[in-house]
Amino acid sequence: MRSRRAARASLLVTCILGALALASPSRAGFGDALKKLKDKTDKKAADAVDKAVQVAEEPGAKKDSTAAATSTQPSKTGTAPAAAPTGADTKVAAVSTKFDYVPGDQVIVADDFTQDDLGEFPVRWKAIIGNFEVAESGGERWLRCMSPDGTVRLRLPEAPELPEYWTLEFDFYGTEPMEGALSVKGMSKDGSTVWEANWPSNTSLAFRNGEFYSTTPLAGATGPAGRHHVMLMARAKGLKVYMDRERMVNAPEITSQTGPVMALDIRLWANTQPMITNVRYAEGCKPAQDLLATGKLVTYGIHFAPGSDVVLADSAPILRQVAAWMQAHPTAKLAVVGHTDNVGAAAGNLDLSKRRAASVARVLSEQFSIQPDRLAPEGRGDTRSVASNDKPEGRAMNRRVEFAKL
Repeated sequence: MRSRRAARASLLVTCILGALALASPSRAGFGDALKKLKDKTDKKAADAVDKAVQVAEEPGAKKDSTAAATSTQPSKTGTAPAAAPTGADTKVAAVSTKFDYVPGDQVIVADDFTQDDLGEFPVRWKAIIGNFEVAESGGERWLRCMSPDGTVRLRLPEAPELPEYWTLEFDFYGTEPMEGALSVKGMSKDGSTVWEANWPSNTSLAFRNGEFYSTTPLAGATGPAGRHHVMLMARAKGLKVYMDRERMVNAPEITSQTGPVMALDIRLWANTQPMITNVRYAEGCKPAQDLLATGKLVTYGIHFAPGSDVVLADSAPILRQVAAWMQAHPTAKLAVVGHTDNVGAAAGNLDLSKRRAASVARVLSEQFSIQPDRLAPEGRGDTRSVASNDKPEGRAMNRRVEFAKL
């Protein structure tokens, strides 16, 4: 009995000292407050100590539990995390109208970390705090946080502030425990946080800008852990945040006492090595009064399953706009033109672009009630590049769908 009490006391002291060592008062902020609220729950702390004592006293208990604690994490060549929700089996027209995310059309940074060496820090990022490395899992590259707390900053063109219209999206992967594991922050020139989106706060995404605060649960999610697709869209003074085809934040006016946002930081805060990949930052696109005022609409908002012609559900916002335009112009006809980058064989790219254009036309016809004879699908493969295919940003610009008046 005396040994049990001594073990409990020793473990409790160790936990307290460890927490104090990891604390960083100078970086305390919105995410810190959320996490500390959870960490200060006395009952949970006591339960954790009890469990640790029981394990330590069990016959044959392992002295080192590090491997067990991290065994679920993908290694550099481990099993890939489950795919983010894509909506391949969801009707495009069934997606909520609240999901109105349309990616920018001028790609500034596109990073899937394939141009970086495994185990190294990626060149398109700046390390703020913590230790990060490029890891591989099931054929995908990830930026993985190796520290309990880490922050990276996307390297953007030097400017006094971000453009009036911009979008940022990426895939996030985390495993429990992960309360407050992901934060996306808009930073001013003096290093102050202008706004911050934090996931998860319990099972919700929390957002704060000045006095504006909101928490929104992710509907239909079985839990915060796993893979999620995160999207941010700035429109003039407003900012919207989305996750997995759900709008989580709609802040109509971002305010700042310390100047405009000029940098974007991503903080990964968990002992379970959370990761990000498929990062895309782009300028635009501005809301259009007339989608085809110039006779042609170039869009990056129509997505397909990899190597497939299946139109994904997150293509709903732009297809909904095209359908509305066609309904407002009942005599108009459009060519639907698919384009690819130059990865793969030219013949295969041409065939894929044709099939994808046909799929877009079919979705508009079958799900948005546009007469089939008003749409003329065609594919150009990689023959009409608008940017160099030598860099990921150029390839991202070349993968597009165009609508042109006939």
